[in-house]
Amino acid sequence: MTQLDSVTWLPQIIWLFIIFFGLYSYVQTFIGPTLCKGQKIRSKIINKHYSSTVFYNYLNVEVMFKRFATISSNFN
Repeated sequence: MTQLDSVTWLPQIIWLFIIFFGLYSYVQTFIGPTLCKGQKIRSKIINKHYSSTVFYNYLNVEVMFKRFATISSNFN
């Protein structure tokens, strides 16, 4: 079996490093920036939605407090 032959270990290890670093550099150069860009866009959209939701809840609380104040003033 050629996998167990110690003569062929060095070429196999060399090809392993060549292929690994080739794929690593390809992912780092092309795929990584694309994924990071998409993540930044999604993060901005989520933060924008969250801030608008918090603002809406704040307005809703203000309206509910004003209604409560007017109703409670009618009973006093």
